[in-house]
Amino acid sequence: MVDNLLHKHEVNVLKALISANGRLSYEELLKKSGLSKDSLNWAINSLKEKGAVKVKESKQEIVQISEEGMAYAKQGLPEERLMQRLESSGSLALGELKTKEDQLGLQWLKAKGLAKLENGRLVLAKREPIQAGEALRQLAKNAGAFSELKQSMPDAIKELVSRHLVSVSERREIEIVELTEQGKAMASQGSAEIVQLTSSMLKEGSWRGKTFAPYNLSAKVEPASPAREHLLRRIINRIRLAYLGMGFEEVEGPIVEPAFWVFDYLFVPQDHPARDVQDTFFVESPSHAELEEKELANHIGRVHERSWHLKWQEEIASQVVLRPHTTSVSGRFIYRIMHDLNKNPNAYSLPIKLFTIGRVFRNENIDYKHLADFYQTDGIIIGKDLTLSELFDTLIKLYKALGIEVKFKPSYFPFVEPGVEVDAKLGDEWLEMGGAGVIRREVTGSRHKNIRVLAWGLGIERIALAENKSIGSIAHLYNPSLGWLRKYSLG
Repeated sequence: MVDNLLHKHEVNVLKALISANGRLSYEELLKKSGLSKDSLNWAINSLKEKGAVKVKESKQEIVQISEEGMAYAKQGLPEERLMQRLESSGSLALGELKTKEDQLGLQWLKAKGLAKLENGRLVLAKREPIQAGEALRQLAKNAGAFSELKQSMPDAIKELVSRHLVSVSERREIEIVELTEQGKAMASQGSAEIVQLTSSMLKEGSWRGKTFAPYNLSAKVEPASPAREHLLRRIINRIRLAYLGMGFEEVEGPIVEPAFWVFDYLFVPQDHPARDVQDTFFVESPSHAELEEKELANHIGRVHERSWHLKWQEEIASQVVLRPHTTSVSGRFIYRIMHDLNKNPNAYSLPIKLFTIGRVFRNENIDYKHLADFYQTDGIIIGKDLTLSELFDTLIKLYKALGIEVKFKPSYFPFVEPGVEVDAKLGDEWLEMGGAGVIRREVTGSRHKNIRVLAWGLGIERIALAENKSIGSIAHLYNPSLGWLRKYSLG
């Protein structure tokens, strides 16, 4: 191997530049060198690293509209269509907003301050054009208008990109290649006879006596992108390991539930605001499910009527919903275990420690700490003479395993007494992570006064926010950008 030898493609490029007084456009160089685009690009970049050429590049933004975006460009954004309905009817009952498009329109109108709820009906708060819709239609007609729209409607363009209706990528292209003085000197060097050593050369011995191209050990290479664990999956697995290390057992439950397990069993009254359509996703078909535990349902109904002074209705309890929390899973296991303990106090070896991790769904206004579809973890401890001390100790240890500082403050949740809010340190602020407390006897149905249940429900994505201060929004955890995912999935 001779260090000052060039690759034959590099020599071709230098000779072409010398014959043209040291300056050529990319297209001219492509013709004069006789190289393919891939070979020419490699040769230019290699010569640039060696200081033999200078390169002038142009930057171009490539705009693409998604299939969903093209549909909205023709039909109008969900919030535009919902606004038109409100303008013609004056108001709409929430029960009329059943489709996914209606729900999206509702969320965006409320987020933009264009609509509000009054007495269970949606009404316009103000009338103004929705710039995102106008920008989308202009882009659909002419993608070249992107640069102008980015200046005139910057917020609309950001919104379209964040909603994945429009994607923008950057492409750099070589425009001009110029020869340097160092390049002129290098042009007189010969080219290597062997650029790549093959197995046949080794077998036949044809490599003997030949000149080899040098290896450039400092050459820049594309970053390796091996498979790695997604950031959110990694956090979930760390939480799981933390629980298991503390002696907990993992359990699971249904995502689609009767409202009974989501609300009624957890002592949430049937007129509670959380049961409204603006907070909970109700399943359209089937809209109701049979309550299998009739005896339990009747007992819970009597407890509700005695405590909340409202007639309990099985019709409401049997409504099918997407679970808004994983506490419904805890509720099912509390019932089974306490039912057995009421029959036989020695049915289990106490304490029992259970946890669950799963997806939950809430009809939320989306912001940096709220999503409509996210993950939650619930935990319970069933044991004798348990107090808030054991609860605080457990949660402090759980979060310490994740490197997060937490504090507690009194709060109200229908199914615990006393109840606390769990807050985590996020920079100079404290972020609410979830709720915890001692499960009420109305829920546990325990006949043994010394057997208590400690419980908590915590947001997984919020743990990611508290753990990694550089993540500005939990929506980023669902970012489809490979560059972002590769950056934050390291570790």
